[in-house]
Amino acid sequence: MKISHWAETKENRKELIKIKAIDSSFAFDSKDEKLFYIEMEGEILGYAVLKLNKKAELKRIFIKPRLRNNGYGTVLLKYLINWLTDNDFDSLLVTNHKKMNNFLEKQRFIKTDTGYELNNLAEIKKEKNRMMSVSRFAIAINIILSLLKIVSGNIFKSVSLISDGLNSFSDLITNILVIIGLKVGSSPEDKDHPFGHGKIESVFSVIIGTFIILTAFDIIKENIGKLFISKEKSIVSPIPVVITVIAIIIKTFQLIFMKRRTRGFKGALIVSLIQDYKMDIVISVSVLLGLLLSSVNPNFDLLVGLSVAVYIIYSGYNLIKENSLILLDSQDEALLEEVRKDIFSFNEIENAHDFRMTTSGKDVYIFVDVRMDKDITIEKAHEISDRISKFIKHKYKNIKRVLIHIEPVYDLK
Repeated sequence: MKISHWAETKENRKELIKIKAIDSSFAFDSKDEKLFYIEMEGEILGYAVLKLNKKAELKRIFIKPRLRNNGYGTVLLKYLINWLTDNDFDSLLVTNHKKMNNFLEKQRFIKTDTGYELNNLAEIKKEKNRMMSVSRFAIAINIILSLLKIVSGNIFKSVSLISDGLNSFSDLITNILVIIGLKVGSSPEDKDHPFGHGKIESVFSVIIGTFIILTAFDIIKENIGKLFISKEKSIVSPIPVVITVIAIIIKTFQLIFMKRRTRGFKGALIVSLIQDYKMDIVISVSVLLGLLLSSVNPNFDLLVGLSVAVYIIYSGYNLIKENSLILLDSQDEALLEEVRKDIFSFNEIENAHDFRMTTSGKDVYIFVDVRMDKDITIEKAHEISDRISKFIKHKYKNIKRVLIHIEPVYDLK
């Protein structure tokens, strides 16, 4: 299955004939409208027409009648939203929405006086671009810091400074992984990945944690012997101290910059990166202390270097643990309890149980079984579950979908 953007060529005109064959109401003006169609093995399953002015308007979305209620319309609509986001449109209007109200509301469209509207598309792109720019900036900073620390650490025989330099080098790898993770993780949902690709953020976070631990073990392995048999003594000089102070200042400003640029973003990779920055500052302060005390006893520098390595291992372990729990679908009991209270606020719900959730990046998907009066019609039960789903999704912006399984309540006699 693939979705194509129609462009006028001699070869592509046959696609218009195929679309007209499945929908006699098909109309398309190539001057100011864009046509998208979804196909599988040469068969066109449906299409959508966008009119592009200052605001984008969905003129028509159509799926073959025999294929409806199979998710093709949702896949096509999400593709359109992502296409508009990538092309700097901030909203999508739907005025011709006959029999589409529920379909649109499930995708967070808001009802207006003229129809339905999905807003703030540009903010999604800005958010992604902010993450990319922050990561690229961090790569440049960590290249400079790692070179400064490792080179000066080797010149002045400072184990703690070399350890800090290797930590900065691991941060460089971390930032590269963040960029890759953001690119892959932001890919839209599709039929093969109904929960999107957000879990890739946690996968990369586990890789980052593993890399941090391996780096720390390498530091320990190379320097543990020096604690007992040290032939090289550190050279007392103000230069390593100055370099470390500069590194602390840079990392502090980098942390402040990162927090401001990523405010409101709760992706696993960004949370991991901010935690890593905090750890870097603590490490550099420890290194500074070791360098100052090494003038009294050279072993202080070595001890601080090894202590830094142990702390890195601990932080890497926590990073792996937190993101492994996400990959294993660990449950946020506090969030589920809040959702449970919300569901019980609907009078039609007799009972609700088996609350479950899965996380994909910053998106949360909730699953729940609810019990209603057995005499309620299927149509009424469906309407109630839709109201509950929309209420929860609008209250909790990180909840992407609520899947409700309805069970009947029988009278006990």
